[in-house]
Amino acid sequence: MWNGLHMTQGTKGAAKARTTSKPLKKADLPIRVPLIHGETTASYLARTAAANGIEAGQLLKALHQGRLPRATFAPPRPNLEEARLSPEAVARLAVLVERDEDQLRRALPGLHPSKLLAAAGAEVRVTAWSDEPGEGPLKACPLCLEDGAWLVASGHRWRPCACGRRWQCGDDHGYLIDTTPLPEIGRALQQHRAFDHRLGPAGDALVADAHQVTLWWWVSKQFARDLWRQREDELGVGPRLRRRQAAPAVVYPEAVRLAAAMNDWETSRAASPDASARDWLADVADRFKQPGVVDGRESQPLRYWLDLHTPQPARPAGRRMTERRWNLLPGLHHRPAEHGPFQANSCLRWVYGLPLTSVTEVCPYCGANAPTCRWVPSPDCPERPAEDQHP
Repeated sequence: MWNGLHMTQGTKGAAKARTTSKPLKKADLPIRVPLIHGETTASYLARTAAANGIEAGQLLKALHQGRLPRATFAPPRPNLEEARLSPEAVARLAVLVERDEDQLRRALPGLHPSKLLAAAGAEVRVTAWSDEPGEGPLKACPLCLEDGAWLVASGHRWRPCACGRRWQCGDDHGYLIDTTPLPEIGRALQQHRAFDHRLGPAGDALVADAHQVTLWWWVSKQFARDLWRQREDELGVGPRLRRRQAAPAVVYPEAVRLAAAMNDWETSRAASPDASARDWLADVADRFKQPGVVDGRESQPLRYWLDLHTPQPARPAGRRMTERRWNLLPGLHHRPAEHGPFQANSCLRWVYGLPLTSVTEVCPYCGANAPTCRWVPSPDCPERPAEDQHP
């Protein structure tokens, strides 16, 4: 069985027996694995090959015109690599697995026309995923989807699975956390969904902001340290799961609670240009029983957030409440293409895992002066030339 990295010995033997120099035909792939929305192309090809007892390289060869490069013939590692196809290779794949091309494109983001190789014939190329945060794929939850599948991250480093019992992360070549011992994470996900349903994508954006703040507190050991350490222990931290890897999950319940408080500030600043940020900080301190949130070091990430979410002189435009709430957000937020938890980005641009109190790399366009690039350069720097901007 293909587990995302290797085949078991039994499957290897079956694959070796089935390997042949004859061209692969659809009759050689009698088992159609289920399509998984958002799956990487390499993951889908690996699952298809494993289910039918053939080597993944043999399937890649069938999608490629001419001699396949030796490096490409090696079995792809879906957590480390993606398989890129040309339009003709997609057509060959559709024939072999007996599915419509449009059906494959809707399920596999890597087969979107913008992602295909610009080649006249059938071509396959295996490329490594970037090491940048949010680029590596997410391991699919085996409780909800087929074990061994990997999903395109689309810029998101982590997220709770829809079942509320697994946490997916693309860091460190991808890993899953079994969060069953912490039912509060499942409850937080339920609250997150309700928040998102009531406020639209603005609600998800506030959770993203709050998650950044709680991760700052985790790194600085300023907030709920004993509670978070207890949760980490319940998740079984040790050689296979480091505390830093568990942190995005263990702070999630407090992030959702903080997002609710942030929503109260959003309501206040939209209603009055005289809204008091200090009064709001005092309210947060009271909710969490953390007096340092008002004037202590714990207030630092919240003050960065308040600098971007200032009181408004006029009500935001929009016919529906969800539109007005989104238009109230600062421009550093970008409207997500899909709905759901952790689809929206945060306006707070520090990167978990990098220093919080210093500039890691200076942006060549704004010199680290723009809010987008205070810690690291950002693709949406306002000083970046328009032709080089990224959404």
